[in-house]
Amino acid sequence: MARGDLLLGQTLGAFRIDASIGSGATGVVYRAEPEDGGPMVALKVLHDDIGSITGLERRFRREARVLDKLTHPNVVRILDFGRARDRTFIAMELLEGETLEDALSVAPMDPARVLEIYEPILEALAEAHAHEVVHRDLKPANVFLQTDGEVKLLDFGLAKMLSIDEVAAEDGTLTRKGRIVGTPAYMAPEQITGVFIDVRADVYALGVMLYELLADRRPFLYERRWQLLRAHLLEPVPPIREAREGLRICDELVALIERALHKDAAERFENAAGMLEAVRALPDDPVAVDLSARRSSSRQRSGATSAVIDPAVTKQVTESARPPAVSLGPPSDADAPAIRERDRPTLPLPPPPAQRSAPAIPTAALFVIALALMGAAAALFASILAG
Repeated sequence: MARGDLLLGQTLGAFRIDASIGSGATGVVYRAEPEDGGPMVALKVLHDDIGSITGLERRFRREARVLDKLTHPNVVRILDFGRARDRTFIAMELLEGETLEDALSVAPMDPARVLEIYEPILEALAEAHAHEVVHRDLKPANVFLQTDGEVKLLDFGLAKMLSIDEVAAEDGTLTRKGRIVGTPAYMAPEQITGVFIDVRADVYALGVMLYELLADRRPFLYERRWQLLRAHLLEPVPPIREAREGLRICDELVALIERALHKDAAERFENAAGMLEAVRALPDDPVAVDLSARRSSSRQRSGATSAVIDPAVTKQVTESARPPAVSLGPPSDADAPAIRERDRPTLPLPPPPAQRSAPAIPTAALFVIALALMGAAAALFASILAG
């Protein structure tokens, strides 16, 4: 029996489990029916063999508390959460449709549709930022496109409360001190260094996503995790007009993307509300592209799960302009997908510095110099005896 089938037909809390609809590293999502006869729900249940791990369970409960605080129509709505029969669960509204990641894997997106999708995402993040909540893992896999056209923001499991009370209550429950979490392809420089995290880290990820949706590729497409981290820290973002053939984009939208992707958080939009205001101020028809051109191959995926990055790796990435001389192990399918030729990094890594060495002296020359020194010494000795 598959792991996701273990609870089929059983009751958990006030919900009768009907079918498994998805599974991840920490839990299974089921379709479930409330005992009171209400609409079907998505029931996210923590795996039983890791439910006793305090950190994971606290992270699971953190997601429930964050979702309970956010009531925006573009944030997935939480209905209940708790623990029953030694299982931790969250009951959420059941969504029908697909993730933005899945949609992009099929075909590039019409730029007009991109901006239609982007405004609800920004509105949802503006609500989160107003409650001092940072998502910290924004990416297409965490945006859900419903069949009715509505857009929902998913997975606040990595969210960090910024208010003093919330931080004190949650201290130490997400990761050990010095570790960073997120998806490397979308991580802000300050998130990588671990110096600080605030809502402007989300603004950076929003900039990466907007670049990706319009250019049909992310700014940086390196294969290995440390390469992505280093690029976000050190490399300029490739001009978006050069990233996709036939892309026509107005100066205002280019400036908006460049500001969102600024390495210095102080130079970005203050929060998602500021970025939303700039999007709404764009001129009519700010971007267009020839959609008749077909992709040469499948889109490079970012991976479904976030990463926990050791501080030693972060230190080596931040202290050197060269790739760190460490191995993170063989790349997984999510970590090192095949890269098309057109998706190779646009900025080559700098060559290693030339090693200067003293010019070599021929052996014969050394022999002549030695004889000359011996002759000079002998003359000096003779003059001393003569004196």
